[in-house]
Amino acid sequence: MVLFATIAGVVLIAVLLVAITITIRNDVFAERRAAILADARQRTAAAQSAFDAATVNTADDLTTTAQAQLATINDSFVGAGGVGVILRRADGETSTTIINDLATDADLGTLITDGLVAQIDAGEVGTQYSQSVGIPDGDGGTAPGLVVGSRINLPLAGGYNLFLVYTLAPEQHVIDLATRAIIIAGAGFLLLLILGLWALTSRVLFPIRRASLAAQRLAAGHLNERLPVSGDNEIATLSRSFNNMADSLEAQIQAWENLSKVEKLFVSDVSHELRTPLASIRLAAEQIWQARDEIQDPFATRSLEILMREIDRFEQMLSDLLEISRIDSGRVQLRAAETDITATLRGVLDLVAVHVEASGSQIRLHVPEAPVVAEVDVARVERILRNLIVNALEHAEGSPIDITVAASDDAVAVRVRDHGVGMSPDVVKKVFDRFYRADPSRKRTLGGTGLGLSISLEDAVLHGGTLAAWGWPADGASFLLTLPRHLGADAGPGSFAKPGPLDVVPEDAPPVSRVGARSTEPVDAAPTPPALTPSPASRRSDVDRDLEQEEVAAPAAGEAETAARVSAIGPGEGPTVPTPEDVDAYKQQEEAPR
Repeated sequence: MVLFATIAGVVLIAVLLVAITITIRNDVFAERRAAILADARQRTAAAQSAFDAATVNTADDLTTTAQAQLATINDSFVGAGGVGVILRRADGETSTTIINDLATDADLGTLITDGLVAQIDAGEVGTQYSQSVGIPDGDGGTAPGLVVGSRINLPLAGGYNLFLVYTLAPEQHVIDLATRAIIIAGAGFLLLLILGLWALTSRVLFPIRRASLAAQRLAAGHLNERLPVSGDNEIATLSRSFNNMADSLEAQIQAWENLSKVEKLFVSDVSHELRTPLASIRLAAEQIWQARDEIQDPFATRSLEILMREIDRFEQMLSDLLEISRIDSGRVQLRAAETDITATLRGVLDLVAVHVEASGSQIRLHVPEAPVVAEVDVARVERILRNLIVNALEHAEGSPIDITVAASDDAVAVRVRDHGVGMSPDVVKKVFDRFYRADPSRKRTLGGTGLGLSISLEDAVLHGGTLAAWGWPADGASFLLTLPRHLGADAGPGSFAKPGPLDVVPEDAPPVSRVGARSTEPVDAAPTPPALTPSPASRRSDVDRDLEQEEVAAPAAGEAETAARVSAIGPGEGPTVPTPEDVDAYKQQEEAPR
């Protein structure tokens, strides 16, 4: 507003200055010109009368008379602004008596233009003609002036043109003083305008700026931020409204924080309190399980199997809830140790070998020859990899699973890629939310609590890493874990240069699906996980221990078959997608009786 008003004021003052200056100059010039013409008319008439009364017999007498008359005019009209007189023979004069052109100042002869002479020659005797000229001054410059010319008749010589030269320097000085005064007044007015606008806008803009800063501090978590209220104007109304809004927000957020604390405390207490009766139930169930051969009723045997399976799931759920509770409390501390990520991955594959065999999927490892060493919490990284692999087995539907390990100077990455049912972009956006399942009605073979990927995400962020997801319907899904090679001080989150050694979107992904990735960025400080609320999370599921109970009794030949399902593929040694022959082989293997 101040800038716009300043520009407008400058333009307005400039226009007024030009208009006033032109008006003053025109008025002064018109008034002065009228006075000069009146003075020149009188002097021309007096000169004509003097020539008519003079007794002239020769050209010399006429010259003497003319010189005397020019000197008289020059001496008498100095007070009227005259600076010189010029007498020239008129063009077309045929008189035989000729005298030389006369001038009181020879330098003034250059001021007479052909145009002015032509006007006088074409006009009538006694008519005045004028022209503005620049009169040379002693400083090498020019001053404004006016030349007035008219025709007079000399005795014996006939028609001559008489030119009277007047200066306008005094009038120009007056115009300069007026212009200077207008400029000074305009500058003062502009300064007052700026100061007035600044004072006016300050009363409006400064309170608004204060309200904006207060809103930013309120958004940053300073819930006690308030604005001072004074008066009954619009700013005071705005301040009262802001304070009322801040009070309401503080009350609501405080209520939510209290509710969140109650929920966290409830989850923690319930999880701890349930472990004791759960341990008692497990001991009793295991005693019955050991004596299951003595049970004759098949319904009782089946009920015992279901009981054992559900106890395992209940125990897994309690473990997940306790882990979420510890993460939410912010008291998690990493146990840093340098380890080979490839060796850790192979160890996890050994742990889930039973599930690999049960799923019918082939695990294809794409690992570098050199060890991939990083400073991590081994237990948490194993849990992340186990969740990703088990989830891939759940949704691969017997298709191959490609696990790729890569490293850069400051990061390591593991990508788990299945070729199963895949995920839609909408599912990818929610895949890390707690308790979320892409299709709750879909048959699940490995159970789970819906917290697997959520816990994996928290574990990755604790390391300063990222966990990204990609999927496309009928083209499978891909999960990419990227961790820094070194943790921060006191086993805090580390950092690495983005984007990392691997891309979450696999090389065989359809081009249309390359925009469906969701990743999580590490934070600089210790992460602050969201409160445990009944919002959805992982589409995947954890391990169903009932399958372990069944597969433990499998023959030794099954273990060899499981080992055959994990193959290591070096760089550039094999395809990343199943061939038609592989698909036929998988179908035949699934259809064959076990």
